[in-house]
Amino acid sequence: MTYKIAIPSYKRSLLCNNQTLKMLHDNAIDPSLIYVFVVEQEFDIYTANLNPKWYNAIIIGQKGIGNQRQFIRDYFTEGEYIVSLDDDIVNVDFSLTEYVKLDDFFNDAFIECVKQKSFIWGVYPVNNKFFREKQKPLTTCLNFIVGAFYGFINRPKCDELCLHIGDEKEDVEQTILYFKKDGIVLRFNKISFKTKYYNSNGGLGGLKDRIYDAKINAEMLEALYPQYGKIKVRKNGVYEFVLKKLQGVPLDNKNI
Repeated sequence: MTYKIAIPSYKRSLLCNNQTLKMLHDNAIDPSLIYVFVVEQEFDIYTANLNPKWYNAIIIGQKGIGNQRQFIRDYFTEGEYIVSLDDDIVNVDFSLTEYVKLDDFFNDAFIECVKQKSFIWGVYPVNNKFFREKQKPLTTCLNFIVGAFYGFINRPKCDELCLHIGDEKEDVEQTILYFKKDGIVLRFNKISFKTKYYNSNGGLGGLKDRIYDAKINAEMLEALYPQYGKIKVRKNGVYEFVLKKLQGVPLDNKNI
């Protein structure tokens, strides 16, 4: 099964090279599968700083992660299998599974998508082994599919998957939209990854800006999708939109 890897990146060329691209290289992922999406003003910087042996192409896309995700969907063709990774992934944790090779997991994830009639898969969003030990290996309910590490079967012309809110919490809305469309999102709960959130040097923005944006977008999510979740304010003042565990399409294989 052939898939492609899309890495949206903004103002973090060295980090992209030294973390996600290096991680993929260390896991023997074929560089011809890897595409890095940047803004036009930074094309030359990324060209200078990325190891040319570790990727296929640097593509000029759109500014803003929501716009970039839509651009990535439009860039690839209907039905292609796409893995989307943030630019700051250090490693993938398979310690609670039998997986050794990252390529094997990517392939199996898409095979499972086809089998279960899901168009998106994700992994556990928190890099905490204790939490993952208590989870079912695979679920189909409305579980959050974190935008830092997920895969999808491309449907670029599907207007029902178009995002409406800003860049903060766009992956929450994306999860809801896929669930609304298909009645299922697959999540591999025994697998997680190490990355960095709220990095002020590029990426999705600094912590203060994200706290403000999180409030605005959480309120938008509540207005747009009240039946799918509710607002929760954490002790540090960050607004979250917590998804309801709505029942998904039952798994075909009860032994999973």
